[in-house]
Amino acid sequence: MRALRVILPDEPTGAVYEGTIRMSGDAVARPLGGLLRTRNFALLWIGQSTSAAGSAITTVALPLVAISPLHAGPAMVALLTAATWLPWLLIGLPAGVWVDRWPRRRTLLIADIVSAAVLVVIPIAAWTEVLTMTMLVVAALLAGTAGVFANVAFNAFLPHLVGAEDLMEGNARLQTSASVALVVGPGLGGLLAQAAGAVSGILIDAVTFLVSAACLLGLRSEPEPRPSPGDRPGMLRQIAEGIGFIMRGRLLQAMLVVASVTNFAMLGITALRVVFLVRTEGAAPGTAGSVIGVGSLGAILGAALASRASRRFGSARTYLVASVAAAPFVLLLPLGGHGWRLTLFAAGSFVALAGATMANVMTMTFRGAFVPAHLLGRVTAASRIFVFGTIPFGAATAGLLASALGVRPAMWALAVLYATAPLLLLATEARTLRAFPARGTPAAQQPSGPLPGEGSGPSPGMRPVST
Repeated sequence: MRALRVILPDEPTGAVYEGTIRMSGDAVARPLGGLLRTRNFALLWIGQSTSAAGSAITTVALPLVAISPLHAGPAMVALLTAATWLPWLLIGLPAGVWVDRWPRRRTLLIADIVSAAVLVVIPIAAWTEVLTMTMLVVAALLAGTAGVFANVAFNAFLPHLVGAEDLMEGNARLQTSASVALVVGPGLGGLLAQAAGAVSGILIDAVTFLVSAACLLGLRSEPEPRPSPGDRPGMLRQIAEGIGFIMRGRLLQAMLVVASVTNFAMLGITALRVVFLVRTEGAAPGTAGSVIGVGSLGAILGAALASRASRRFGSARTYLVASVAAAPFVLLLPLGGHGWRLTLFAAGSFVALAGATMANVMTMTFRGAFVPAHLLGRVTAASRIFVFGTIPFGAATAGLLASALGVRPAMWALAVLYATAPLLLLATEARTLRAFPARGTPAAQQPSGPLPGEGSGPSPGMRPVST
């Protein structure tokens, strides 16, 4: 239920510079076990991985609650997805300012507790026969609000916890476990729905948030640097600082546009996939969850290959290839159907998620290594207000298209949009860059000029999913 758990286009931030620079973490050799042998990261990884599994269950369980007990149509199911992401539009920018003002671990802890409390209300209401679609939508809004703070705070807290030299490994390990959750979670959610009712999966998700909170309480880390109240500018000025930091580089404009469009399309597809498989194609809930889970195996492959690809080919080059080459496989999803054609749905998801997850590791590491620590919350929020802010519109558009044209034509329209959007990157400097710059490198102080016929502008994104 937390926005952090959905693999979607995320966004690296900052300016793009001349030259080829190794991003921090591109080539760090680690002993067997690496960061998992350290107490702090191991606790963080356990908590986040457990919560990711619960949230992956909810991605199937929540639509099934709407479809089965409440008999909701495609538009109402899509509305649930829109409600989860709408808080990014409503509070995304101020949330970035607040996260930079507050202790980030405490923010994560409060977000976990709030999410658990909101989710546990759904099964209680269902068992007492008072659950309504209005309650589901309100729960999605509240959980989505907690997810905004958790998402921004987590991306700002991780570089502080592990350090720049370990950031690539940390992001890769967290993405791997989140990808495993995407494989196991949907299938488990479908099986739980058949065996004990869809609300049982949501109850499990609530418990996993409490596990995450307990792990956060066990962390031992240095105090987080924060500006003193006397040095703190007003909120509007702080928001402007976050936006101003990313308003550099025409390439970043293209990456931001691509991330926004692909998120719009992918979340529209995600909002319809359970309806498509269960109602249009007549698959059982368990089968639908398994198909989604098998497709999500691609995310594990992408996370596992991210560090190796970055060391060999460069982070920027890996991002470009993963974004452009994998996107067209989304066209296999609406080709899915009865029997063996379900494998087309799974195969398309597999390749698309592999590319998107690999690109996501690149972008999250770039942002954490490049953006000054005191600006991370604001820069993350400023970027994601565009990238994640398109998601409610994508889900709502999917519902409208499905109601007007049918579920399969709506899936086709969204898949074509997703497949073609990354082609914009081929018209930018991304074709020549090998690696993204790191904070403090010599070239990071020499912004490149605009491309011929172009001016200067903002930032990017990619993640099937976030960061």
